[in-house]
Amino acid sequence: MASDRTGGLAPLRNRDFRLLLGGFAIGQMLMPLQFITQILWVQENAPDDIWLILVALIGASRGVGTLTFGLYGGALADRFDRRALLLVTQSLLLLTTLAIAALMFFSVGSAAFFAAFFALTFLAGGLQSIDAPTRLAIVPDILGLELTPAGMSLNQAAGQLAMPVALFGTGFLIHSLGFSGAYLLSAVGHLIAIVFIGMLSYRTVFGDRGHGHARYSLGEVFGDVRDGLRYARNHPVILWIIVLVATMMGLGFPATANLGPTWVTTVVGVEIKNVGLVVMTWGIGALVAAVALARFSAIERRGALIGLGTVLFSVSFLVFVSDHTVLNVVIGNLGLGAGMTITMVSSTILIQQLVPNEVRGRIMSIFQLNMGFAQLMTMPVAVLGQWLTLPVLFPIMAVITLASVLLILILRPQIMRARTPGLQQS
Repeated sequence: MASDRTGGLAPLRNRDFRLLLGGFAIGQMLMPLQFITQILWVQENAPDDIWLILVALIGASRGVGTLTFGLYGGALADRFDRRALLLVTQSLLLLTTLAIAALMFFSVGSAAFFAAFFALTFLAGGLQSIDAPTRLAIVPDILGLELTPAGMSLNQAAGQLAMPVALFGTGFLIHSLGFSGAYLLSAVGHLIAIVFIGMLSYRTVFGDRGHGHARYSLGEVFGDVRDGLRYARNHPVILWIIVLVATMMGLGFPATANLGPTWVTTVVGVEIKNVGLVVMTWGIGALVAAVALARFSAIERRGALIGLGTVLFSVSFLVFVSDHTVLNVVIGNLGLGAGMTITMVSSTILIQQLVPNEVRGRIMSIFQLNMGFAQLMTMPVAVLGQWLTLPVLFPIMAVITLASVLLILILRPQIMRARTPGLQQS
C-alpha cells in the first residue's frame, strides 16, 4: 500500500495536481508552436542579409524579458496567492498572443512592425518567467515533499509527451492556417490554461513574510529579491547547482536548440519538410528520461543525477556536431533531450526540497533564469556563427561546454554528493 501512495503515479490522485499538470502540458505544446512560427515568420519577412540575426533576436528578446522580470516574479510568488498570480500571467499572455497574431496578419515587414513584434516577444518572455517559478512553487504545496519528486517527473513526462506532438503538427498548421492563424490558435491553449487554473481549490498559505493582499512597495520588491539572492549565495549546494545548469544552458542550448534547426537544414542538408521528424528526436529522448524519472521517483541521490544529466547533455552536443550526418543529429538530439530533462527535473526536485516555502518562489525564479541566459546567448552565438561559420563554431562550443561542466563537477564535489532532505540538509 505504501508504494501505491508514494509511487510514480500517486500524484495523479490529487485533483489540483491533475489540473496543474494539464495546464503545464498545454504550455509545453504552445512554446514550440509559437517559437517556430515566430522563426519562420521572421525568415519570410526579414531582409536576406540580416535574417539570421533577427531570428536570434527572438531568443534574445525572450531572454532579456526573462532576466528582467524573473527575480521580480519569484518575489511576487512568495508574496501573493500563487493561483491568482497564474491567472494574471496567463491572461496577459493571452493578450500578447492575440497582439502578435495581429501583427503577423497585418505586417508588411516594416521596421515599425518588427520593433513592435520584438517588444511583445520581450513582454511574453517576462510573463513566462513569472509563470514558471510560480507553478513550480505550487507543486510542493499541493503534494507535500514526499510526492514532489514523482510530481515533478510526471510534469516533465507530460510536457515532453506534448512537445513532439506540437513539433510534428506545427508545419501542418502553418501551411494550413498561415503564420497568423497558427499563432492565433495558440491563444486557445492560454484560454484552457486559465480555465484549469480557475478550477484549482488551492490557495497559498502565507508564513510570517507572506502578505497576500498587503501593498507591495518597490522597496519591498528589492528587499525580497536581495533576500532570495542572499539565501542562494549562502547555500553552497543550491548556488553551484544554479551555476552548473546556467553554464550548461548558456553554452549548449543556443547552438543545439535555438539554432539547431538552422544547423540541420543548412549544414546537414535536411529538407524543410523533414525537419520536424529530426527535431522530434529531442522530445523522444526527453520523454524516455522523464518516464524513467517518474518510475524511479524515490531516488535520493539527486546530485549524482544532476551530474549525469549535465555530462550526458555535453557529450551529446559533441556527437550532434562531430559530423554532418543525419545519424549524428538523431543520436545527438536523443542524448540532448534526455540529458536536459535529467538535469532540470533533478535540479528542480532537489532545490524545492532544500528550500523553505517562504523563499521557494524566489529561489526557483533564480534557477529559472538559466533559460533566460541561454536565450540571450543566442545572439552572440549567431553573430559568431556568421563570422566563423557554424561548422567551425559549434564543435568549439561543444568542447568548451563539456570542459566547463566537468571542471565545475570536479571542483565542487558537493553537487554530486547532494541528496534529498532526510539524509542531507545542505
